[in-house]
Amino acid sequence: MTFAQEHLEPIDLDIVLTDASTDAAIRPERRAIAALSIGVGANDAFYSVLELEDVLSSIAKGIPGGRARLSTVLGNRCDDYQRAIYYALAGRGAAAMIEDLVWLLEVLGARGTVDADHPVKAPISPYVSSQADGPVGVFPEEFALGPSWQTKLD
Repeated sequence: MTFAQEHLEPIDLDIVLTDASTDAAIRPERRAIAALSIGVGANDAFYSVLELEDVLSSIAKGIPGGRARLSTVLGNRCDDYQRAIYYALAGRGAAAMIEDLVWLLEVLGARGTVDADHPVKAPISPYVSSQADGPVGVFPEEFALGPSWQTKLD
């Protein structure tokens, strides 16, 4: 048993997300996605955001199949976390969306490391079900991209 396991109280994994969600120095979009991540399991949050960032980057770079992948993510019948993150950022410009997701991935990656290496308080999920709450959209695989997608990423 490590010193930390023996002598320290379990760590609140959500403390950094809570701080980020209320820090006026952080852009509102980032505060919103930090708040949406509070209570979501460390691995679930990280890998959900990683998938979403990968999908959006592929669309921004013009990689075939990106829009179909986004249709799948947005139409998934699981909990609403990925949809909530996407719609909190939608319309703000592809580059800004991706930058905000990369920022969140850094926060969630550190959170995951703490979760793996230290005793932590069990998160209280913000979702009452692992299924979508309400109707889930059905999107064509090759939907039209709005004006915020006009600039391509390198």
